[in-house]
Amino acid sequence: MLLLFHSERMPVAKVPQVAGGQGDGGDGEEAEPEGMFEACEDSKRKAQGYLRLAPLWLTLVVLTSVGVLLWYFLGYKAEVTVSQVYSGSLRVLNRHFSQDLTRRESSAFRSETAKAQKMLKELIASTRLGTYYNSSSVYSFGEGPLTCFFWFILQIPEHRRLMLSPEVVQALLVEELLSTVNSSAAVPYRAEYEVDPEGLVILEASVKDIAALNSTLGCYRYSYVGQGQVLRLKGPDHLASSCLWHLQGPEDLMLKLRLEWTLAECRDRLAMYDVAGPLEKRLITSVYGCSRQEPVVEVLASGAIMAVVWKKGLHSYYDPFMLSVQSVVFQACEVNLTLDDRLDSQGVLSTPYFPSYYSPRTHCSWHLTVPSLDYGLALWFDAYALRRQKYDLPCTQGQWTIQNRRYYFLSSLQLPFLPPPPSPPSPTVTPSLEAQVPSLRGTAGRASRGWGWCWAC
Repeated sequence: MLLLFHSERMPVAKVPQVAGGQGDGGDGEEAEPEGMFEACEDSKRKAQGYLRLAPLWLTLVVLTSVGVLLWYFLGYKAEVTVSQVYSGSLRVLNRHFSQDLTRRESSAFRSETAKAQKMLKELIASTRLGTYYNSSSVYSFGEGPLTCFFWFILQIPEHRRLMLSPEVVQALLVEELLSTVNSSAAVPYRAEYEVDPEGLVILEASVKDIAALNSTLGCYRYSYVGQGQVLRLKGPDHLASSCLWHLQGPEDLMLKLRLEWTLAECRDRLAMYDVAGPLEKRLITSVYGCSRQEPVVEVLASGAIMAVVWKKGLHSYYDPFMLSVQSVVFQACEVNLTLDDRLDSQGVLSTPYFPSYYSPRTHCSWHLTVPSLDYGLALWFDAYALRRQKYDLPCTQGQWTIQNRRYYFLSSLQLPFLPPPPSPPSPTVTPSLEAQVPSLRGTAGRASRGWGWCWAC
């Protein structure tokens, strides 16, 4: 029975498989595993498709990441900033200068420097410049109501660089000081110092200027020159490679420095500046190497402050130069003169304290009038020759404007100079001079040497 039953069941089970199904029950039972097989095949095919696309997706992800990084580092401008350096000074009305403040190693100097630097930082932070503040330093003090000499750096957006000129920065700080003069509110920077708004000076500087200043602070010397006093300055420290003399005189006078070389040959360099520190844009002149052509040099500042920087050349146990300084009165550098009705030399004119070197801000003007249009004018310059200024060449030795034409220094020749006739004709000839800042060179690199000249009709 079992064998018969088994033999009878086998065909029944196989018939729908061969014939394609003859009943509802048998067809449903056998379709289920077939669907499962098809689903598995579809899953495998999809998985294989994903695997085939994986390198493409990976490549897209890598390219996208690289693109984002390139955009961030190259294309994305996250507000580029630049370092803007300023140098200046301010007066403190409730403090007075003492000799202890001339010695940088003294405790008085360190204490006062810390207080003044804190005050300067708080003053800047009280204005809209505070968001750009980077660093600052108070490096020296001066006579009278305590004068603090400092520099500071602002990290400003590049597009605002021209908008924050020294004049604008000074105006912002002065405005802040004036706003608190009559105020009873507590202001951090006025906790210990009463700053004079009229005594604040801000000048343009550079990172190079600050580096030059810092290199001299190991041999830093401050001297005050009283009226009528001729002060002999102490020589440089031969163990140092660089020294700075910070010179100051009465506010209503100007300083004149005298340099005298004492050796026949040396390689030392001296640079004179029209401010308290070595600001390249305020260079008066520089001399080098015990000049035989000029054994004595006189340099005139535009005001009561001057800085002298020495760079050592060859080592020597003897001072290669002597320095002395005095305060002198201001002299007018503008003349109105009418010439006589005669054909000969009629006199000599010169810049004040000729033949001194002059500051970059020197401006002189002479107005000369001949008797009539029948006369011309000839000028002789002492060790000075003029040529027409070319627009593609800088004028670094002093610029002249005569009859609205520009001329520049050419050589140390004594040749007559004939000004062009005025157009329209006029009996007045107006030579005027405006000095420009030179580059740092040797004795030939003069800012504004001083001019002596005579005229004849």
